[in-house]
Amino acid sequence: MPSCQPNFFIVGAPKCGTTALYHALLAHPEVFLPHSERPQDYWLQKEPMFFSDDLGIEDWIRVSREEDYRALFAEARDKRRVGEVSALYLLSPNAPRRIQDFSGDDPDLRIIILLRPPVDWMRSWHHDCLRYAHETIADFREALAAEPLRQFGQKLPRHCGFKGCLNYRQAAHFSVAVERYFRVFGRERVRVFLMEDLNADPGRVLGEIAAFLDISPEAVSSIERQNDSAKLTRTHLWEFRLKRKLQSLSLTERWAGRLIQSPGRWYRSAMLKLLPPLSDKDIDPALREALVEEFRPEVERLGALIGRDLSHWNEPSLSRTAAPHHLPNAPASPATAQAPALAVSSNGAN
Repeated sequence: MPSCQPNFFIVGAPKCGTTALYHALLAHPEVFLPHSERPQDYWLQKEPMFFSDDLGIEDWIRVSREEDYRALFAEARDKRRVGEVSALYLLSPNAPRRIQDFSGDDPDLRIIILLRPPVDWMRSWHHDCLRYAHETIADFREALAAEPLRQFGQKLPRHCGFKGCLNYRQAAHFSVAVERYFRVFGRERVRVFLMEDLNADPGRVLGEIAAFLDISPEAVSSIERQNDSAKLTRTHLWEFRLKRKLQSLSLTERWAGRLIQSPGRWYRSAMLKLLPPLSDKDIDPALREALVEEFRPEVERLGALIGRDLSHWNEPSLSRTAAPHHLPNAPASPATAQAPALAVSSNGAN
């Protein structure tokens, strides 16, 4: 039945193909998803994060008022499926119950979850947080070691917009989150997909998603890469701060972008040749082996929960799963939209 509020949610996890799936569904004639072509509005519309009020997400990168949230769906009209994509909902203990309360226990509600191996996910999410200066500890091992203090609000970057999302180990226990959604919505309304399947056979997975949403599969037959991030230079945090400062000037974003685009590319290329990168998404083999062993029980529990053999995730030599299919020119992340000037501390040059 047509609705002017969401009747399906893609709840995460981040860095598992959620943006790719968002763009694949965006053009479907039976689907409405909030969208803006304006870079400063793109992420607030795509990922409003309204129901994750327990993650310490700053208001400048989330929609916090209900009237603003409802306004996102004002143009839904007669679309069969009205959706919302906020990848951090999977990390939020509050989100499932808040979604249910908002939706009135709609029997037609659908929840989609995308996952990848937890060790690879932790490193990818850490790299992405570095990319947008929510994280300043570039050494992955040190960032993991900081988690006990971060749970008590210590060692958090001053201008981090995701202060409750830097506990990588805790967030990577996907079985806890999946079980939470199963408990609130029932298994029949929740489907878990794996990023590796989306990469290996996108047509099949998209067909399964279309069937789950009860929409035409022909209109969602392809998917492209999005939001993939390359190596970060040793001075990336300084570069990011400079870029935000230029964009905050009275110059239009278009001219600010032109001002820094070509010199920026040249500088990054030179820095990556001269110095080791700040982050390249790799994991030290010894650390990977230790983390894989640490997460072995979690992987087994998740596999049993979703009815999949995930034993290959427990191989220390597992190559990093390729980032899912995304459009090449997606606007900048929420960290680059309306973000305050960043104060970069020296302990981030790891």
